[in-house]
Amino acid sequence: MNIVYVVADSIEEWNSAEWRCSIPARAIKRTGLHMAQLLDIVSFAKNTVQAQEICQAADVIVIQRDLFGPVLNAVQRWKARDKVVIVDFDDAYQFMPPAVKNYEFWVEGKNVQIGVDHQTTVEMINPPPLTQFKWGLRLVHAATVPSHQLVEDWQAYTEVYDLPNYIDIDRYLEALPQAHEGIIIGWGGSLSHLQSFTESGILTALKRVCQARPQVRIMICGDERVYQAIPVPVEQKMFGGWVSACQWPHKLANFDIGIAPLSGAYDQRRSWIKLMEYMVMRIPWVASDGPAYHSLRSYGWLVQNRSNTWERILLDMVDNLDNHRTEAAADPYLFSLSQSIDNNVDKILAIYQAIRTKNFPVNAG
Repeated sequence: MNIVYVVADSIEEWNSAEWRCSIPARAIKRTGLHMAQLLDIVSFAKNTVQAQEICQAADVIVIQRDLFGPVLNAVQRWKARDKVVIVDFDDAYQFMPPAVKNYEFWVEGKNVQIGVDHQTTVEMINPPPLTQFKWGLRLVHAATVPSHQLVEDWQAYTEVYDLPNYIDIDRYLEALPQAHEGIIIGWGGSLSHLQSFTESGILTALKRVCQARPQVRIMICGDERVYQAIPVPVEQKMFGGWVSACQWPHKLANFDIGIAPLSGAYDQRRSWIKLMEYMVMRIPWVASDGPAYHSLRSYGWLVQNRSNTWERILLDMVDNLDNHRTEAAADPYLFSLSQSIDNNVDKILAIYQAIRTKNFPVNAG
């Protein structure tokens, strides 16, 4: 098969595209039996000469997320040419809370642009992208998502397949921790997780843990506004800004304990990325209980969103870190290795083949 991934992420916000497009594409090419390449979504929508050449040679076109505007016309164009068209997305747009950065865009249709003169303009998209996204789901042949909850949400619109985020193992095995004093409780992510911290009870817990154990420091990587929300003395917290996907494992390697707070319906549709990264780095972790992480409950601590529960478990992990590290290096680590992209690339290809066979049984051989 020849798979084309149509990438919506810009270089500045490159994250989902890495997990949902780049990592699978590299693994598919490594098989030596199939082809995969990336195409930017603007070229796809504009039907450039390059886009025509790449898509004409494709068996499957996988569009990252942005089913709205001229992309819908492009979907119809390539469906008419007997191409299998799939959308892949990893966000619960219909449950996006107003505090999330992209709420205004997806739900209200406000496209905010900042010019070179730093002047802000607002273009209204009508109907809003979320409405058009629902139209697009009825146009494509199928959807792939990394969350069973997203499968249940959208299966009335199209055929939806659960396709987890498989991990690029080699990138993590090369990362080694730097020597440091004390114990680092770490987390990395975007502003969309701020509500995860403010509503889960973990902020109060981190404050109490740092008061009770002066050797503990909190490391927040990614968006500085999440770092600012951590209510501990400045000498007990550290900020690590955005880094590339290649550099991230080297930051992650310095965590002694990983945390993954979640709150609300939007969060419970996130993928298992954070926990899988902790596990492949043999980092013991604590996360909010709920559907998002339930399948990994045997490999760490899932807690109810109460500050005293977070505090109790974190203190236990701090006080018995060596024991928790030993446990993290056993079954959790081995399970994460089994979820490497190269061990599972055949599952990805099997899903694409199943969609081809269902929609074009004569041409899918």
